[in-house]
Amino acid sequence: MVIPLHIKNANIWSEKRLEQRDLFCTDVIHDKPAPDSVVVDLEGYTIFPGLINAHDHLELNHYPRTKFRDVYNNAHEWGEDVNARLDTEPYKSLRQYPIWDRLFIGGLKNLLCGATTVAHHGPKYREMYRKDFPVRVIRDYGWSHSLHFDSEEEILKSYQSTPKNHPWFIHLAEGTDEVAQGEYKRLKALGCVGENTVLVHSVGLTYDDAVDFYHTRNSHIGNGLRIIICPTTNTFLLDAVIHKRIIAMLTSVMIGSDSRLTADSDLLGEIQHINNHIKIHPRSWVLNSITEESAKIFDIQAGKLCSAYPADFIVIEGNSEDALLSSMRENLSLVIRGGIPQIGDPDIMAKFPHIKTVSALLDGVPKSINISLARQIQNCKLKEQGLELIEIPRRKFWFTWRK
Repeated sequence: MVIPLHIKNANIWSEKRLEQRDLFCTDVIHDKPAPDSVVVDLEGYTIFPGLINAHDHLELNHYPRTKFRDVYNNAHEWGEDVNARLDTEPYKSLRQYPIWDRLFIGGLKNLLCGATTVAHHGPKYREMYRKDFPVRVIRDYGWSHSLHFDSEEEILKSYQSTPKNHPWFIHLAEGTDEVAQGEYKRLKALGCVGENTVLVHSVGLTYDDAVDFYHTRNSHIGNGLRIIICPTTNTFLLDAVIHKRIIAMLTSVMIGSDSRLTADSDLLGEIQHINNHIKIHPRSWVLNSITEESAKIFDIQAGKLCSAYPADFIVIEGNSEDALLSSMRENLSLVIRGGIPQIGDPDIMAKFPHIKTVSALLDGVPKSINISLARQIQNCKLKEQGLELIEIPRRKFWFTWRK
């Protein structure tokens, strides 16, 4: 049972603006407070919906950031380089870890940066949908890897078997050469550019192809371009980002972190990269893309703090949306998933007396972690870089009494 919360005096980001109102929740948001609510005063703080990471490979976040050339013409070259070294170290050993541990680290990475909902690009591992997984993972989707690593028959089968009201993901035009620039036309010729097609990376997408994709009508998800950008991966591998002329027409853009195999850090790191290198204005565009816009395209209840939606949110000190757009994970004052505080500043976590915590350091900043999450972290065979448990949580013991 989730203890009801009544949060007062905070600013709340909702419907693309800040407003001061009370927030009531259990595991979901409510219109009215429960009579037995824990009252928490968060004056001087702003509450944002849990973020939506539109692209990650959850099982790959324990790998080091990897490349073998300064710059690649396209990601297919990089993929071939990696595949040729999978039986060498450190990749050989890292591939041997249990899938739960690998997925857990990917989920934990997202939770710590406030990304409480994740679109996983890959197989639908059942472990991602366990109740104790750190974040929510989108269930309804189809996917192919790319035109290089999947056959045309496999791609067509995947696309045709994906319901039209579910997004279908594919890495496309991930490069700067003629191969990348020709991939959109290849995909369209296959009959796989349709109402639920979502392109990932697409730095090699030509303007004419972007216009063509823009006019692909979509009765369920919405019209326009449906592209996920992963800026730090594209800069790292290709020394390129999607063209600003195309960005200007992105009505349905999403932002993904990708995995740490190529990305710099996490979703907040992607936002910082956009702020510093792509410099999209207004900056509120970015915040909308990692909340309401992604939720609309994925057709999920997330990205808003409204009645009956999951009580997933993050709290940051300050009274403006820039407080989030300028933050990294250690700056988050609190992360709540399903109405339960998971990690936060010690003084903020202390406002929830019903939550047992242990002390930790996150990138050198003191934090308190929900003891249930701390136990998972302790038991995981892989370790999250930058996170250190100062207190070791006591293990639970169950006794079976016999006469």
